[in-house]
Amino acid sequence: MPKSIKKRVTKKKKPDEDEVKGKALEALNLLKKKQKILIYALSTVGLVIIIAVTLSIYFSSVKKKAYSFEVEAYNYYNNMNLPNPVPDEQRWKTSLELFQKASDKKPSARVQFYIGNCYFNLGDYDNAIKAYNEFLGRYKKDEIILPLVYQKLAPAYIKQGKHDEAIKTLNALAQFKNGIFKDSALIIEARLYATTGRHEEALAKYREIVHDFPLSIWAAEAGAVIEKEEKAQLGPQELEGGAPEESEELTPEDIPENDSE
Repeated sequence: MPKSIKKRVTKKKKPDEDEVKGKALEALNLLKKKQKILIYALSTVGLVIIIAVTLSIYFSSVKKKAYSFEVEAYNYYNNMNLPNPVPDEQRWKTSLELFQKASDKKPSARVQFYIGNCYFNLGDYDNAIKAYNEFLGRYKKDEIILPLVYQKLAPAYIKQGKHDEAIKTLNALAQFKNGIFKDSALIIEARLYATTGRHEEALAKYREIVHDFPLSIWAAEAGAVIEKEEKAQLGPQELEGGAPEESEELTPEDIPENDSE
């Protein structure tokens, strides 16, 4: 009878004590590294949050201060809510200073536009032109205020005798948004021609307003000049006097701003 073969049982070796200690120490070091990374990450996140909150508070404070300057500037600009009567020139100067302070705190398209207006009202056309051109350089995408800037920049150029620059500006205004401000560009250009002796060109612009923009707020003025010319068959010298008096000197009131500020 064949003898059964007994399988030899291999005894498992006990882990070496030093090896166990080594692995435990390695795991402990790894855990410490992870803890350090976690602490560093949490510290970084905490620092970012602190910086964000600090900046938010700072910018909120700056914004409030800028808004405060701006509101006070509007009061002087529009002659509203003032404790005592203030002469116009002083109002413009005070308003300009306040708008500049608001701009220093928080620049904006609206504030830049009014800085130009204050210079214009003070008769400082050089600085008015600089302010309006700064607007064009920084805020030309602001399509609400942009046409108003064109309507102020052109007369500022006219005041300085820079008629070519004025015409360029008026052409830009006429082309803005498919010509929605073209009638305003035409009336300013017609007045310019009338006051500089270019009477036929002035009449051509007046006729264009009447023909293309019969419902324009400028149609009555244009029609009156044309009618006077046709009925009396006026000569060149008389035509200049046919336009309204304000056409001889353009002021902000002559320019349609449609500004709700």
